[in-house]
Amino acid sequence: MKAAIEYVADLPVVTVSGRLDTATAPVFDTQIANLLAEPRRRILLDLSEVTFISSAGLRSILYLIKHTAARKGRIGLFAAPPHILEVIEISGFPSLVDLYPDRESALNG
Repeated sequence: MKAAIEYVADLPVVTVSGRLDTATAPVFDTQIANLLAEPRRRILLDLSEVTFISSAGLRSILYLIKHTAARKGRIGLFAAPPHILEVIEISGFPSLVDLYPDRESALNG
């Protein structure tokens, strides 16, 4: 698992690749810790390269949701492969996040 953070006009875009599970979620949390050191109203997650997500990975995303919600903002998830999107939907996350089909839609959202 790898999380690469870039900024597009001061908007953080986190590209996550690989498995986001019990073994890798703590690594993800560490990699984004500096990002959360500042208040953020909006964060985008590129899930196009995520191959698997478990409840531990969902918990890490939930932490981001809580961070932005505390500032009256929202997380945007984009480009999730169908099997990852299914897990997100079954978990009830669509009511908590903004879902976008691709990067361009997310940046314009």
